[in-house]
Amino acid sequence: MRLLLPIVVLLFLGNIKAWSQDHYDPKKTLSSEELFLKQGSSSRVIATPGQKYLVLDASPFIGGFHRYRFFPGDNIRFRMKNETIRFNETIASVDDSAFTIGVVNEAVGRMDYQRILLEDIRLMKVSRRIPFISQAAPLLPLAGLIFIGADFFNKGVDNKRYTTDTSTLVIGGSLMAAGYICYKFTFASLKINSRNKLKVLETY
Repeated sequence: MRLLLPIVVLLFLGNIKAWSQDHYDPKKTLSSEELFLKQGSSSRVIATPGQKYLVLDASPFIGGFHRYRFFPGDNIRFRMKNETIRFNETIASVDDSAFTIGVVNEAVGRMDYQRILLEDIRLMKVSRRIPFISQAAPLLPLAGLIFIGADFFNKGVDNKRYTTDTSTLVIGGSLMAAGYICYKFTFASLKINSRNKLKVLETY
């Protein structure tokens, strides 16, 4: 009886493995793009196959490869070649070689649409949620200011108000500098070049 129990367990586990293999179909395996779309926001216009969207494949000097996706309805921040205007608009549509943004014309009270060619994009501003670093970006500068302010308005070792010392400025300044570094990691400006490529993909 003791020998029979392990044999039954092994047969049961073998049947589970065989059943799993029978139900596995490589053709039905989701690609990385499909997995992302299944997890994406429902507010994006991705309900039908054939929906085009922007992809920025970035390989910065600091940090690894990362893919940023921009769908119709998403906000996009960029600069164009030979222009100083900073665009911060919503994507209205995407085609094979360009995307269209909606710009409010306050003079006539209507929405105008402007088609932007991908080859005319010089720089894009992107954001990336990095655990702890993204949360620290706004908190560290604030902590630095509070630290300096607390020392300035309270009595210190010299028993005087409205004074501070070098060590306090160094610590507070270091906190603010660390916050700036965290901000640059979270919100990066990427030049479109051979390392950072902007292209169009399509849902399927």
